[in-house]
Amino acid sequence: MLTYPYFRALAAAKTIGIDYDIKCRYGVGDYLVYVAIHGGAMEPPTSQLAAYCADATGAYYCFEALSDLTVSALVLPATTFDEPFCQVNVANSARAVSFRGVEDQRENEEVAYISGLDDILVALVSQELVAAGFIVDTPPLRFEGSDPQNIVNKTRLRAGIQIDLTRSLRKSFFVGGDLSLPSVTNPGNRLPAFRAFGDAVKRAAAQVPLAVDREEGPPVISATGVVDTSVSVAMSTPFAIDHTGAVASTTDQREQLLDRVHALVATAPGDRVMRSTYGVPTSAALFAINAEAAHAQLERAVLDAVAAFEPSAVVSAVVADVNDEAGSVHVNVQVSRSDVPGAEQDTTRTVGVLVGGTVVASSE
Repeated sequence: MLTYPYFRALAAAKTIGIDYDIKCRYGVGDYLVYVAIHGGAMEPPTSQLAAYCADATGAYYCFEALSDLTVSALVLPATTFDEPFCQVNVANSARAVSFRGVEDQRENEEVAYISGLDDILVALVSQELVAAGFIVDTPPLRFEGSDPQNIVNKTRLRAGIQIDLTRSLRKSFFVGGDLSLPSVTNPGNRLPAFRAFGDAVKRAAAQVPLAVDREEGPPVISATGVVDTSVSVAMSTPFAIDHTGAVASTTDQREQLLDRVHALVATAPGDRVMRSTYGVPTSAALFAINAEAAHAQLERAVLDAVAAFEPSAVVSAVVADVNDEAGSVHVNVQVSRSDVPGAEQDTTRTVGVLVGGTVVASSE
């Protein structure tokens, strides 16, 4: 029996960085994403296969157990896998490939079971793997990947491919058949079979079209009705749980822009390790000489930050309310989309920030 059927329950009981880790790189435009939802110590080396196939710039996602002690509790079902970074990455992708690890169905069975709703990619991956000398088969129903609720089938095409590798096949990828974390995370332990398998999958992926027919593609159903598939999915900011208990998200591009500007203004430069200049020094306005100086300082900082990090946004007004007694700053940013002629000019997002940089309030 599963310990946690949904990510929100797992996240409430486990600690990221100690029990599990998440690695995620989004794609651009119409892209293919490689996924390992049972990575790390759970089903090695699925994380390494996903990263290898994605190369240096491709999209991938890995949910990893950081030790053997956490493996049993961290295995979430593919049909209910609701970790938000994965949901967004897959939902914005054109196609997806999920790597899974399974036990041998027969002794010493080196087999890759392939399934999914992406018939074209299923056929191409099967063809390339067989040509590379691997054994391919149709999976037993109990881990078959053609369920529409499987996370890999939640792409913009509503189709993906799941590759289940038996333990014996995975052991053939490493020196001594060692599937321990120290072994699989060391590239020096990889045998030619690992690269041959990954290269075969990459060759298949290179042959499929990634452009999505936006007019005929299946619609995205939201709480407000039918949404065009040309609109991407993004988590709402700030993070929240919606009325269904799932992570709140939006397909409204105007709302997504507002959320991104909100995040930008509410982030202090230096808070994001990989993007040290990202953000606005909002709380610094508390130490300005006077209110006029604080307003001018914030207006310049917001305009510069939006120009640098959100070039699709047009800022028409920045209004700052500095409260010295409360030790807080509220910044009202009036913004619209530059790529939509005649877009609303009165859309605003207010961000409240304490002197220490803590976001205390936000509203539209």
